[in-house]
Amino acid sequence: MTMKSNKIKSILIAATALLIIQGCKKTEPVISAENEVVTTIEKSSGLQTFAATGEHGTYQFIAKENNKSGQIPNFALNNYATAGVGDFSGTAHQKFRLTYMGNNLFKIMNLGSGKVLQSVKYEDTQVLVQNSENGSSSQLWEITPVGNKTYRAINKASGLAITSNGAGVAQLTPYTGRSAQLWGYNRLAPDAYRDDQVVNFFHRTLPSQGSVAFDQGSSIPLPDGRVLWVTEDAYDGSRLTPNGNLKCGFFQYNNSILIQPSKTDWNPDNTPNMTIANSRHNRPRQIVDNQPGTDVSWPGVGIEVNGFVYMHNAEIKFGGATKQSIIKLKVNPPGQNQWEVERTLIKGVSDQTDISWITGMNKPGDGYVYVFGCKGVFFNANNIYVARFAESDPATWTFWNGTAWAATPNSSQAARVGTSQSNVAIGYSKGKYIMMQLDLGYFCDPNPHSIYLSTSSSPTGPFTAPVKVFSIEDRYRGHLNRYYTPMVHPEFDNGKNELLLTYSVNYGAGCAGVSDNACENNEQPSIHYQVKGVRVPYSMIGM
Repeated sequence: MTMKSNKIKSILIAATALLIIQGCKKTEPVISAENEVVTTIEKSSGLQTFAATGEHGTYQFIAKENNKSGQIPNFALNNYATAGVGDFSGTAHQKFRLTYMGNNLFKIMNLGSGKVLQSVKYEDTQVLVQNSENGSSSQLWEITPVGNKTYRAINKASGLAITSNGAGVAQLTPYTGRSAQLWGYNRLAPDAYRDDQVVNFFHRTLPSQGSVAFDQGSSIPLPDGRVLWVTEDAYDGSRLTPNGNLKCGFFQYNNSILIQPSKTDWNPDNTPNMTIANSRHNRPRQIVDNQPGTDVSWPGVGIEVNGFVYMHNAEIKFGGATKQSIIKLKVNPPGQNQWEVERTLIKGVSDQTDISWITGMNKPGDGYVYVFGCKGVFFNANNIYVARFAESDPATWTFWNGTAWAATPNSSQAARVGTSQSNVAIGYSKGKYIMMQLDLGYFCDPNPHSIYLSTSSSPTGPFTAPVKVFSIEDRYRGHLNRYYTPMVHPEFDNGKNELLLTYSVNYGAGCAGVSDNACENNEQPSIHYQVKGVRVPYSMIGM
């Protein structure tokens, strides 16, 4: 996104003066109980007994040489970042998931980056780095006990052992049994991690891939297993440079939709853009036209009902009025990517601006769709409200007033079902409504900079106290990225009892010397304007 649009969107969201923005602190977050960390191998748990392929556990690695903990230094998220050791402070970059692959071999994933440890050759030397999983033997490790709660870890491909050099670096050297090659493993509670597969799905680097850089990232599952991904201000693949960066300039469309062929297909080549006919702006990949007199249309949360998708849309005039509409899409069969679009106006939604119905659309199976909205009450603090419509009548909404469902919306304190920070989303999974919140991410290096979850058994609340589940560590030019648009995606079940969350990043966030204008040599890196994924064990929120 360019400097101009960055500032416009940031001002809109941070000020909460306009409604219908990317998210709606009044409820103070509760930090989850700290895991049982230790400072010596003698106090460590040792490895659990792994029996079946795919079994996994979360661990702190402890170097016998100096009791330092294994880590990926500097919160690195890139491939080929080197491993190291340091004093344990509890960050995700100092925690690892061991997954048993059979025959005493393990895959070792760093929770902070979602990448796995690998032995790679660099200038005739094998180096210990992190990399995206590729299934090679250089990413497999034989972990063997050697006594007194110590273990050795030897790479299957290179035959070299993970070794601490005493100066903060983890190396690979021939195994001799010296103390620098011995490690303790201390088991920690299940913890959230960055989902590298999802991050790479959104890191679209080919001109043929349509929308390649954008924010938002709402998902709408379809009955046949496909998933629609809704984007806002998007760059087209025609704007990519040969190295996968973006040419400087404005994005090509204010919104778009990607059609993922299945919930398990994370190959971006297989996920095309939806298109429309007769685009008002001659932008067939912009699914929702901008209305006359407005600057943008920003669609967001949506739901499929009886062969149609219903999606909230914000129609915004910068510095002026905002209107809410509901976009209706007729679901096409697979392979037919040009869809029919209809703009509809809903009583109680489109004729008011008091509540922004942007926080979530959920279909729990009781015959209704529950739509959550928010209203700013002061800086970075919102009240949350809920409306619903019958699956048999999507055009007629009713609104919770604190005691009953009424024909008109009510933004009184009595009608609210919860409170939140400004960046909020609500999904539904396993019989619970799940609220996701982010610390405000529009200013220089905010602290904290975390993700929180809370739950409710009813759409009308109450929600539990927010629990911190993950810290956002995306960085741009040495500072935290601007981050926003939390989203909950319960449809992506990976078989590990984990919930998928996403958020967007958007270049700099106002630090001195870090301009919103991200151009260097007429390029800007696309990874700093894309959607990022996090997996959270349901056990972290009592589910």
